Amino acid sequence: MKNVITLINDVENLNQKDLELLSERILQILKVSNDSTTEPVIHSQNITCRKCNATLISKYGKDKNGKQRYRCKSCGAIFYDTSYSVVSKTRHDLSVWKKYIQFLLKGSSLSECAKACSISVQTAFIWRHKILHALQSDQVDRVLGGVVEIDDMFFSISYKGNHKNSKKFVMPRKAYKRGTDNNSATGSKACVLCACERQGQVYGEVVGVGSVTVDELKYAFKDRLLGDTIALTDKAYNYKNYFDTTSIDLVQLASHSIPKVQSSPPQVLGSYHIQNVNNFHQR
Repeated sequence: MKNVITLINDVENLNQKDLELLSERILQILKVSNDSTTEPVIHSQNITCRKCNATLISKYGKDKNGKQRYRCKSCGAIFYDTSYSVVSKTRHDLSVWKKYIQFLLKGSSLSECAKACSISVQTAFIWRHKILHALQSDQVDRVLGGVVEIDDMFFSISYKGNHKNSKKFVMPRKAYKRGTDNNSATGSKACVLCACERQGQVYGEVVGVGSVTVDELKYAFKDRLLGDTIALTDKAYNYKNYFDTTSIDLVQLASHSIPKVQSSPPQVLGSYHIQNVNNFHQR
């Protein structure tokens, strides 16, 4: 599994043809992604209505730009294949989005992207966050199967900002002084649950604060893991408590192959290990 630096270098070394193919793939995600849902207008070439999900759809002519319109025979809604998506109602052609994505993949600044695409810096900023949100939604909604490695990691929570004049915000803890590392306690950190499928798919989401709970596992893995999945985790009790209530096979591995030796690597049982998800954490 490649790390992020290698992936970025690979993108930067792509020729123009391959870069266009990658940007086209991201554009396809944007065409079916929405701020509240990622359910696409088109499923496997079958058009469905975004308002009522009916499948009785007919073509309804084209607009002045030659873009195909559709009409739902059930509710009467008229829509395009990009309706209710990230790229709808932006007043810019999809070719501009494609060009913007190419510059974004190259690591260009907002000013450079705005100048190249003839848009404002504010628009470039909004588009960047739309793209990142759509890509995040695309990976969060993935279904995993086969051998899946699962583990959690923790990030310090920042409350940076001037809250003295706020009437609603209340600091949940005492402020940390500069140069100290008082935010080392696990219970004060955000818990990110991660899962890596051996076939390459990954999942990561903030589920709460402190060690992951059974309820958080239920939230994260409901309808996400296929029935024939083999879950690989560490020895945490909550993983066992959760997977005992499911039909999914669980294999738990010790964090250290040599008991009480912190420098020893994680336990490995044949082809079963959690090294991929640990590498994912490092990246």
